[in-house]
Amino acid sequence: MFTPEGFSARKIEKVMLLALWANELNERLDTKDQKMIFAGLGKPTYPINQRTVESYLNYWQRLNNLAAQWHSCPETAVENPAINYGDPRGDKKPRTIMAERMSQWYECDVRPEHVLFTVGGIGGLRAIFDTFNSHFQDLPGYRIITPFPHYSVYANDPMHQLHPIPVMNNPGYKLTAKSLQESIDLAYELAEEDKGFPKALLLCNPSNPLGNIIDEHELIQIADVLRNHPDLYIIFDEAYAEMSFKPMPSFLKIAPDLKQRVIILRSATKALSAAGERMAILLVFDPEMMNELLNKNINYFIHVPRSAQIAYAETMASFDYQEQRKLSVYYEEKVAYVLNRLAEMGASMPDPCYKVEATFYALGDFSDLFGLPMPEEALQVFQKISVVTTDEDITYYLLFNDAVMVAPLSYFGLEKDSGFMRITCSATKSELEELMNRLEQRLIHARQIKKETLVKIISEQLSSLKAQDPHVHELITAKLTPHTSLSTNSKQLKVQLNALGQIKAFVEDCIALMK
Repeated sequence: MFTPEGFSARKIEKVMLLALWANELNERLDTKDQKMIFAGLGKPTYPINQRTVESYLNYWQRLNNLAAQWHSCPETAVENPAINYGDPRGDKKPRTIMAERMSQWYECDVRPEHVLFTVGGIGGLRAIFDTFNSHFQDLPGYRIITPFPHYSVYANDPMHQLHPIPVMNNPGYKLTAKSLQESIDLAYELAEEDKGFPKALLLCNPSNPLGNIIDEHELIQIADVLRNHPDLYIIFDEAYAEMSFKPMPSFLKIAPDLKQRVIILRSATKALSAAGERMAILLVFDPEMMNELLNKNINYFIHVPRSAQIAYAETMASFDYQEQRKLSVYYEEKVAYVLNRLAEMGASMPDPCYKVEATFYALGDFSDLFGLPMPEEALQVFQKISVVTTDEDITYYLLFNDAVMVAPLSYFGLEKDSGFMRITCSATKSELEELMNRLEQRLIHARQIKKETLVKIISEQLSSLKAQDPHVHELITAKLTPHTSLSTNSKQLKVQLNALGQIKAFVEDCIALMK
């Protein structure tokens, strides 16, 4: 694959490469009526929290006043207005504020020494992974167990291997204690061959990309499973915790005896609409592990900007139930609209139990786009032109043909032949409506082509069947006729395709029996 500039994209993360192409095509579309719709990246649109803005303003206004006093008379200035280095863990005040808020959030004892400020969620993950790489340097290829699909960044570290918990086989694509236990057992079995023993469980909760939450009764049973595996660290990536549509159970409250093994990542990126400010924390309860993480954090950043520390802490201190509900309702309505449109166009996920319980993501099934010819422009990306055979092909097909950017689930660890897409549902109502209209029209077009092809194949099969058994021919023709009517309804076309597929298989069976 290649970048818009024609360079090899081999080392570029797939979602970021997709974003590069989307931005490039957006610039080319500037003079046209159709604009690029960006629904492939996490993009918060709820206004930044007012407390965050107030905290930043207070921080800088105080320094501005101190600087003015110093310039007026340096000798009488009560405090130097320079911003010196602070505590690498984070200043004591914001760590204390954050610890108090997290104690309330998780209903357990969180102290300032358990809090480490870091630079964004990705910065926190990098510190965790590099710490584990050093910690387990004698085990190259050690396993981190995580549900598949997973946040794409988890796969970017070459020193560990992700070991899947295949939740797509579970009702509602939910993590269960049973599937966790089976995954752990398999991980140890494989490690007997390659020595990549499992050393951590990494749970994204709420899930990106699925948007669901681990149920409390499963967390209780998961804790029981983990008690039998004391060598596993327990990492919770809770970057979307504030965006949950229902109460989230606290693992620390459920399993206080496992607290020393737990690392929790919290971020202001999505939920507090502060992606550009790179604010995050790690909650770490094992002093030795905290020391190792701190050393990595110092090597990368020294410490988080001091203004960001206090802004994040004070924002979380004032982030109450009412604020959380306003935020979650804002995104829940957008997600509900997209899910409803997906259902209306016959593009819902196969499992009817699947529900989005948090985040601003929705999943859709666009496998009916398989088999379409790739646009010639895609030659710039793939250096070849073929038909759509993978979900990545679907993504670039939609990008070049419909100016729509969505993300394929193969970027999140699934197989490439699923046809499942992650749609970001954070845009305005009119933008979401335009997005879904474009996707629906593309599905209608694809299904009409497939329908015409199936009808032609069945008609040819019936011609040979008529001479052999006129009665069977008549019965099948009667079944076929209702599904050959012209339709521009996406869901009806989906139903017709399913019926035609069954008729085709039945005709083939009849012909085979008559030979």
